[in-house]
Amino acid sequence: MFIVRSNTAVSVGATTLLCLTGSIEAAEERHTEDQLEEIVVTAPFDESEAETALPIGILSGEALREKVNNTLGDTLKNEIGVNSASFGTAVGQPIIRGQTGNRVNILQNGVGVTDASNVSPDHANGVEAVLAERLEVIRGPSTLLYGSGSIGGVVNVIDNRIPETLVEDTQFFVQQSYNSVSEEHKTLVRLDGSAGDLAFHLDAFTRENDDVEVAGFAIDEFAVEELEELIADHLGEEGHDEEGEEELENSRGFIANSDAEASGGNLGLSYVGDSGFIGFSISDLSSEYGLPPGAHSHGHEEEEGEEEEEHEEEVEFVRIDMEKTRYDFRGAYEFDTGFVESIRGSLGITDYEHSEIEIFEDGESEVGTLFSNEGLEGRFTLNHRPVANWRGVWGLQTVNTEFSATGEEAFIPESDITSLGLFAVERYTQGDWTAELGLRFEENEVDPNGACSYDGNASSVSGSLLYDVNADSNMLFGLSRSERTPTVEELFSNTSAITCARFADDEQLVLHAATALLEIGNPLLDTETSHNIEFGFRRHSGPFTGEISVYRNNIDDYIFLDLTGEEHEEQSIATYLARDAEFTGLEGEVSFSLYEAGDNALALSLFGDVVNAEFDSGGNVPRIPPAKVGAELRYFGANWSVHLHATRAMDQSDNGDLELETDGYTLLSLYADYHLPVGNESDLKLFLRGDNLLDEEVRNHASFLKNFAPEAGRGITFGLRYEY
Repeated sequence: MFIVRSNTAVSVGATTLLCLTGSIEAAEERHTEDQLEEIVVTAPFDESEAETALPIGILSGEALREKVNNTLGDTLKNEIGVNSASFGTAVGQPIIRGQTGNRVNILQNGVGVTDASNVSPDHANGVEAVLAERLEVIRGPSTLLYGSGSIGGVVNVIDNRIPETLVEDTQFFVQQSYNSVSEEHKTLVRLDGSAGDLAFHLDAFTRENDDVEVAGFAIDEFAVEELEELIADHLGEEGHDEEGEEELENSRGFIANSDAEASGGNLGLSYVGDSGFIGFSISDLSSEYGLPPGAHSHGHEEEEGEEEEEHEEEVEFVRIDMEKTRYDFRGAYEFDTGFVESIRGSLGITDYEHSEIEIFEDGESEVGTLFSNEGLEGRFTLNHRPVANWRGVWGLQTVNTEFSATGEEAFIPESDITSLGLFAVERYTQGDWTAELGLRFEENEVDPNGACSYDGNASSVSGSLLYDVNADSNMLFGLSRSERTPTVEELFSNTSAITCARFADDEQLVLHAATALLEIGNPLLDTETSHNIEFGFRRHSGPFTGEISVYRNNIDDYIFLDLTGEEHEEQSIATYLARDAEFTGLEGEVSFSLYEAGDNALALSLFGDVVNAEFDSGGNVPRIPPAKVGAELRYFGANWSVHLHATRAMDQSDNGDLELETDGYTLLSLYADYHLPVGNESDLKLFLRGDNLLDEEVRNHASFLKNFAPEAGRGITFGLRYEY
């Protein structure tokens, strides 16, 4: 569940509708270090936590520092309704209620992250969780205000790179940690201060790790063979032909080529006045990581390309080298009088590229494919003062990016992508009832620099009711209709820029190595239309707190990759199709305060979630995470704490057409910390975290690489943090 680590007011907003925020354990409230207001940055209305009408989860402060990992997916995977789509240990994209990729929008301070993570499952998100001050996760129908790419959910990564307030005293933070599972060394530094009306922020990090240890063999050879036979049967082949097939060297106790290193930093400056602020920041992020053996396939050339083919067959490893530079501008102004209460604007300019580097057995290397994405995204909102009992926010969002892929994996054409969205949400309050209405209209265009182009509109509408049952509890009900326009890879992968259709000659098809498929786009795709209904109950105070939510999401023209039954040079051909699908789910958590005496307290949380996804015409949507249940026990002393967390992931047998069943597993983790005051204004903290303490062999059903790269084995993290 998404646990809010604060005492009080949550500012609610720019998304709308049904809310199930995380309950606050009473015992932890008394002992948490973050006793400041939690502001829901992903929203504009100012309401208390008990009155909020958002299906939003907040992870911040000590809770975030305890759970943060190197990817967003790994950081959030134990929250209800959220899982991780891993692709080896360096990639982990969030899955919200069974949906990920193009259906989950990753934001950075409310503005989209321009990268290539949605194009392919082996591409990491171009944002670092370790630098975040808080993570906000929006589930359900309220995501419509963040674009058609948010039909599944939103993750907003919030940091203080552009300060919005002045600090009275300079704040300094440094942390050093070591993780035994990969011999990872990580350093974090942050500095916040002000001089007069100027505020500044500086942060930086660096990390480096060796190959990641796992329980048993990295490659499940029996599962790989079984899957190959399943695909052969699907294609109508008599048997699996192993002649000429690349043989992979299995590794025991570790994942080969899983070492990685990354570094980055932000520098921000802003002017803060009585009525608002204006500021800018510049940031840089570098990441270099390896893909596990089996993650990338390599095509075969004919005759005149025989020499190149021989070289390709010597590829031993593939590594990704990512570089990203981003410039952000943000400002806000509050008016003393008049209809307009405040205005706010954000603008992000990003230069992103990553190289997929092929390393050969003789030690030589070359760039196989270069991905580039340069873009600008802006978001501007206006809050108006109450009219009768109505309050509202109106806004505009614009996106303009230039995407390109050059090299042997350039199956997506160079494209200009633009989007313009208008949105509004109004909130009505009367007695125990609160109603919210939201609207969004969006125009999207994809121009692949040829005779073909796509120009489509997406419109969305949503509504919700919040009823206060009593002072401790409320009930929530929400409805929405949201649309998503198809993306560049769904439309134009391996299509002719002249005929706007599949290449007439299959020799022109380019392999998508991460999926080992010749993927063909469909320029005739229509918009996806999601009809979502959700009901929830929340108890936010009293002897126990908690939430429960049940939802149903019918998606018309759900876009997915489907094998055609064809092959070219022993590579399977798949095309993007649209089929109606239904997602249903249940999620919840309840927390109890078991014991309180003086400075000591004991709290227990129980949680779980399940999602089922089926096509209306029959069959399951692929790579849907299994159901999970768990418990967390937390004990607090005057200056120390111990947390024990157990999660059981069930067997997953609701497979897609070309998937194998995945065994369940149990994850047991332990966290402990000790605070040591240093002087009057400083604090030294020692912490220890143990992950996968049972050293389970974990195969992630949502991963394309579950048969080649299990999740990390048992690992112990030691750390030291100093704050001034």
